[in-house]
Amino acid sequence: MKKFVYILSLIILLPSLAFAGNLLSFGFGSINQFQLDPFAPETPFASVVDVHNWATGGEFRLKVLGINLEGYTLIQQGEIIDVSDSGKPIFKDDIAQRLFGMIGAGLSTEVAAFTTLSFAAGALTGLDITQGFGMNFWMGDESNTFSRDRWRDFLANIPLAYRMRLDLNLGNFSVGVHYQVPSQGFSYANPDWNAMTPDWRQGKFGASFITKFF
Repeated sequence: MKKFVYILSLIILLPSLAFAGNLLSFGFGSINQFQLDPFAPETPFASVVDVHNWATGGEFRLKVLGINLEGYTLIQQGEIIDVSDSGKPIFKDDIAQRLFGMIGAGLSTEVAAFTTLSFAAGALTGLDITQGFGMNFWMGDESNTFSRDRWRDFLANIPLAYRMRLDLNLGNFSVGVHYQVPSQGFSYANPDWNAMTPDWRQGKFGASFITKFF
């Protein structure tokens, strides 16, 4: 009976300790990301203010026992390359809508008053929707699409990606910027340590506004 009481007390106390010590928190908000390499010489400054080069979506952040679990999803219309005789748009690669983002886990540290620096490693994800509502789910790279008959190869070929964030935290609100970059293809199927090097040519930056609920 005493053992049962101890276990029950522990179950009741753990959530309270987590909240009190800021070991458990959850936030959600909006994210905007520039879809071109900001440091490439061929990227003109005018492209930064062009709304067509930005994608908008939602982001969640969960902290459990000091570990950050985070993810976001962006949505962007496919590129229209022509119009059919019936007046319907013709999309490049038959992709009418693109949902894409990243999931990852990492750590954060306070670098100044109300300011945190975070680093996460994970995988890029996406869902391409055709004009006929066909769906292709991919991870890491758009060529690595999921199918039931090759799910093992699908998982083995998910390359690593990185994300760094700098956030200004004011009460329950957080405003921050991030830089995301994939690796050179490091995965379970390609365990070459040199492939862990970031592919800076595919780097993207963005900004987020997060509301912390607890």
